[in-house]
Amino acid sequence: MSKLESLAEPQVLRERFHAVGIAALVCLMLPTVVLLVVTQVEEQKRFAASLGLVCGACGALGGVWLYWAPYRALGFAPLGSLVWLAAVGHGVYWHEWPGWAHGASSGLIVGGLVRGRRWQESMVQTLVLLGAVVTGVVVAQYVRDRGQPLDRGEWFVLVVAVIVAAWAWTGLFRPVFELILEPILWIFYRVRGSGPGFVEFPRTGPCLVIANHACWLDPIFLAKVLPRRITPMMTARFYDLPLLRWLMVTFGVIRVPERTFKKDAPEIAEAVAALDRGECVVIFPEGYLRRTEDRPLRRFGQGVWQILKARPQTPVYAVWIDGGWGSFTSYYNGPPTKNKKLDFRRPIRVGMSAAVRVPLEILENHWTTRTFLMNLVSEARRHFGLEPLPPFTLPTAADDNEDDAD
Repeated sequence: MSKLESLAEPQVLRERFHAVGIAALVCLMLPTVVLLVVTQVEEQKRFAASLGLVCGACGALGGVWLYWAPYRALGFAPLGSLVWLAAVGHGVYWHEWPGWAHGASSGLIVGGLVRGRRWQESMVQTLVLLGAVVTGVVVAQYVRDRGQPLDRGEWFVLVVAVIVAAWAWTGLFRPVFELILEPILWIFYRVRGSGPGFVEFPRTGPCLVIANHACWLDPIFLAKVLPRRITPMMTARFYDLPLLRWLMVTFGVIRVPERTFKKDAPEIAEAVAALDRGECVVIFPEGYLRRTEDRPLRRFGQGVWQILKARPQTPVYAVWIDGGWGSFTSYYNGPPTKNKKLDFRRPIRVGMSAAVRVPLEILENHWTTRTFLMNLVSEARRHFGLEPLPPFTLPTAADDNEDDAD
């Protein structure tokens, strides 16, 4: 999918709207900030103040650009907005405007917006940013012409900084939430991704990620290594928890009732609608967490077949997550969080194969499709050196009865 086509995707449109709006406000206030940084110090210190502003901005921009997760990089904008608001508040109260602080905070904001960009710049966007720069220069000139003290300029910058922070935290809440959680995840797990799927994974456009399910945190492991926002499916048992429900609704997670997939299940329609919106849908087709040592992969349910039957051209990325079984939130040696030590830097390996479009002849039958996809997920083990599981074959009637009884 081209960048122009991706502009029709609601997620991309929202990201662009928030990014352009926040960037325009930064362009509006930056000339006045530069004026305050340069003029609020003695003349012999102005070069050092200007150098600190430039170096702070370049350092923050470079650091954010090197950050490995493009989507979560958007979260640096809200964090930078808080730092900038604190620096502006300090300046308004103490009349001190250290260049390095304002450079670093503005660099975090701009760097995050640029690093997380998934859209192509339009003429309207360019004109909006240019208009904000021109307006900002006019405001700075007005403040300068009024002479010392520059109180009007300080209060103008404070008001804009408050708006920037409020907009960034409401509009980019999910990426900043994930960014804040990442250091916590790092303490407990070392998550690494490998395989050709990561090399070619699309930043825009519909795709379906299917994976084995060995512990509660499998969706988080996938979110850690995938370069874009994901739309996972979550069972009602967790989705309906009070605080978690608010987060899941905010993040667009698809609720799955506590039952086996049925033909007209609403979650299937929601998943298909998410694909139509160009989203990356993540599904664990087993429908249940792994329960035993000797059964690493349970037979897939019909839900994944129903989704692909409705949208047969969807690229499918098969994933194997290794290391979740035996972790603190797995059923190893008892229910999750029971009879197990808290994980610390536990290695988690995520292997992802290249995209596959399931042939139409396979999609004609749900058993054939489910078996085909199980073997794809099993093959993904090769990407970090594990042998695939024994090949899965079409089930017998006895196998079907056994599966229904689980």
